[in-house]
Amino acid sequence: MKNNIIHRSTTVLLTLVLPLALLSACDRSVDEKLSAQAGAEKSLEISPTLFATKFNRSVRDVLEDRKDENAARMAPLYAIDVTQLHKGGEKHSFQTQVGPAQTSLIGSLAKDGDLKTIGVLLASRTEGARDEFFLCAETAARILTDGDKATLPDQIKRLVNNAINNPGQRMTIAIGQRLLSAEIIKQGLMFEIEQSK
Repeated sequence: MKNNIIHRSTTVLLTLVLPLALLSACDRSVDEKLSAQAGAEKSLEISPTLFATKFNRSVRDVLEDRKDENAARMAPLYAIDVTQLHKGGEKHSFQTQVGPAQTSLIGSLAKDGDLKTIGVLLASRTEGARDEFFLCAETAARILTDGDKATLPDQIKRLVNNAINNPGQRMTIAIGQRLLSAEIIKQGLMFEIEQSK
């Protein structure tokens, strides 16, 4: 009889504990999957606000390195208004326009809020818009890559020319941990920076 009571107690205990053990194992499995997904989502490890702040400082350096005697006067025209980063846009995207030609800077955000990608869109065929596009592309690349700033403009131009000569194909180069790409899309020519996989 004593053995029978122990057996029943053990059976009741296993009946109660086993589902809880399985439930906790399931919870751990879900947590592990979510953690793996978040780890797989590679960001550029910079917030939109910090990127905008660095962009505003770096654009002047790029103009000065180009020997633009109007660098001090021109740099404010390309400043990103940090208060308008999400104006009319999705909360998971970064979008703003800078410069006289209103060059678009477009990006996507990772789940942690950091930039996942940042792109510069050339939507107009004017010479001014093209110059502005290259200025913005070089500025963004200087902020996000550890490439040689003296060779960066030529690398970007070569990448863009390859994209223009190969419509429908995305041209990519790696600089350190970053992938730079150029592609002709419906809206124009997109230059983009993302973390390498």
